[in-house]
Amino acid sequence: MRRISDPLLFGLCLLATLLGLFVVFDAGYARSLAKDGGMIPREFVMQVVFLVVSVTLGFFLGGIRADRWERAARPLWYATIVALIAVELVGVSLNGARRWLGVGQFSLQPAEFAKLTAVVYLAVCLSNRKPWRQVRKPAKDFTRWLDKIAIPKFGRVWPFITVLVVAGLIEGEPDLGTAAVILATAFLMFLPGKVTKTSLLVGVACVALGGFVLVKKQPYRVERIVNHVHRWDKGVSDDAGYQTTQSEQGMADGGVFGVGIGRGRAKYFLPATTTDFIAATIGEETGLVGSLGVLALLGAIVLRLVTLARRARSEFGGLVLYGIAAWFGVQTCTNYMMANGFLPAIGIPLPFFSSGGSSLLALWAAVGVAQAVCLAPARPAGRARAKKKETFPNVAPAKKASVL
Repeated sequence: MRRISDPLLFGLCLLATLLGLFVVFDAGYARSLAKDGGMIPREFVMQVVFLVVSVTLGFFLGGIRADRWERAARPLWYATIVALIAVELVGVSLNGARRWLGVGQFSLQPAEFAKLTAVVYLAVCLSNRKPWRQVRKPAKDFTRWLDKIAIPKFGRVWPFITVLVVAGLIEGEPDLGTAAVILATAFLMFLPGKVTKTSLLVGVACVALGGFVLVKKQPYRVERIVNHVHRWDKGVSDDAGYQTTQSEQGMADGGVFGVGIGRGRAKYFLPATTTDFIAATIGEETGLVGSLGVLALLGAIVLRLVTLARRARSEFGGLVLYGIAAWFGVQTCTNYMMANGFLPAIGIPLPFFSSGGSSLLALWAAVGVAQAVCLAPARPAGRARAKKKETFPNVAPAKKASVL
């Protein structure tokens, strides 16, 4: 199979990455002037290195057949869980967070790759799921109930349980933002995955309750939410609300057309100017026009993925493409809502634009998987659920199909 099945998707992602490289240099140069005497920003150098490695990785993964991805989905998912447990045990700590595996300067963040393995794993589980057959007669004894209802139901809900486990491991790093992205992506994948409304409501209730408990678990999270509401109050804007207010001020100063490339001030004050708050530099220096342009480019990538999902020849391929689109879309919207003050700072990078080797590697790995599955053939008749050729999302809905 061709390694670049869809040149348009590949080109859009490459354009976004190159533009992101330029913004990383622009935003990182401010820190370089203050600390390194105006040398080429280290973030830019590392981003160039990871750009080459990431695109190469995406190109390589695009040559792996979709059926191999389908077979590897579960091993990759459980390997991700093992890696996240390893982070808890022997991970590298930085700024009070233990999120990386590695030695010295070389480290990777398994949570970033969990976004992709979650998508592939859930795509396999949902595409292979058979309709739930209700037991007509109620179970008269415990053994029959266990065999006919409890164990099959547990098997159906197991994928969702593992996703919650992964989200819990990532939250403990602590990284509640990444955990939330994975849960939101999983929920959006359930929509085309023929999950019943009852199951969706149960899932939403569990996540909402869990989110409330996790926020209450850490006092600083409650404090962050409260301070965010009053971030412009005297004393708060210079302390707990500093990042968000500086980002908001920068984007407001940019107006419609911006103050000009290289002339922004927010990048001199924001501590995460090349990562979580890179949108502040974009908005300040290129204005509303530049911000809308970036959103349009990332939106075009999401739209292309959704279009390919609708044209996919297999249900597995369609769900993978839809899941990647959901991941990219959720992360883009969350980052911009954080940068413009709609949400408190939660540490979510802007896809393809923010610096970060693990993030870029995971994004391009997803692009490679998307290239591999978008033209995957339909399953042979012996494995298909119906005699007619399946397409996504126009697969004949299975009656009473449920994740629970």
